[in-house]
Order: sequence, then structure tokens, then C-alpha cells
Amino acid sequence: MAIIKKILSLLFLSVLFIGVVACNKDVVKENGEEKEGKPVKEENVVKIEEAEKLFNSYSTELYTIKDPSNPPTSDEIAEKAKGYLTEEQYNAEIANRKFQIPELVSKQINKSIEVQDVKLEEQSKNDDGTIDYLYTTTFKVYDENSSKMYEKKGELTLSTTNNELKIDREWSRGVKIDGLDGGL
Repeated sequence: MAIIKKILSLLFLSVLFIGVVACNKDVVKENGEEKEGKPVKEENVVKIEEAEKLFNSYSTELYTIKDPSNPPTSDEIAEKAKGYLTEEQYNAEIANRKFQIPELVSKQINKSIEVQDVKLEEQSKNDDGTIDYLYTTTFKVYDENSSKMYEKKGELTLSTTNNELKIDREWSRGVKIDGLDGGL
């Protein structure tokens, strides 16, 4: 009799467990289609066009140097770029002296720099609400005698903070520019 009670108890627990698991599936809409997974908050849904617009504006503020003899200072560049970054990323970029690079590059090669295009490719939507992308930024480096295009590839993470899209992480190996010891 004790064995039958144990078997019935295990059977009951198994049915209960299966019932709880089956009824606990979250369904989320992604691009108008339902799929199983963790719910995504509506405010964290980002269109690729919005992400590209943000990153293009940031890249333009960061890298555009119209007059290499009088480029904006790193402080001026940092102030313009600050609004596109989370506070943590902004502080990391300051610590890494990233905002000094465009000014130094432009002075060293004595050429103007202009962002031509930005392309993003979504990689993943993360549990913390951030979205990872691969990016390609196309630059034109030029003076009155020559012009050359360069591509910079990297990784980007965007987050939504206070209903604002922000750059949470940006990484690249840089790009080698002719006439320059380092890279951009």
C-alpha cells in the first residue's frame, strides 16, 4: 500500500509539474510575430533605422574635422558626443582618451575627415534590454589634392535609458589611415 501511495504521489507531482511548466510560457511579439521567450518591454523595441540614425549622428560629431589646421578640441568633441552615450560609456571614453583621436589624426595627416555612411547589423537582443550590433562606418579623408575612403568595423551595444536610446558600448580595432602611425 505504501508503494502505491508513493507511485500515485510521484504521478501527481509529475502531472502538476508538467501543467505548471506548460502554462508558464511567455509569448512575446517580435516584428508582429509571436514567439516564445522572455517578454520585451515595448519601450526597448528599437528599429534598425533609429539605431543607425543615432550611431550616424554620434559618429559625425565624433569624427568630422572640416579644418585640420583648426580642429575642434577633445573637450569640444566630448561635449558634443556626451548626449549619445550612457554616463558609464562617456566616462570610459574620457578615460580612454577617445575624444582626442580625431583631433590628433587630422593634425598629423593634415586632412579633413567626414563620415559618409554607417551600417548596422543586429546581432542579439539581450536579457537586460540592450541590443548588440556589428557596425561599419565609412569615412572620407581628404584635402584639396586627394580623397580616400576608409571603412571602420566594430561592435556596438545600445540601451534605452529614460526612454532615450543611448550607446552603452562601442568597440573597434580601428582603421589604418595612410600617412598615420596609428589608426582612427
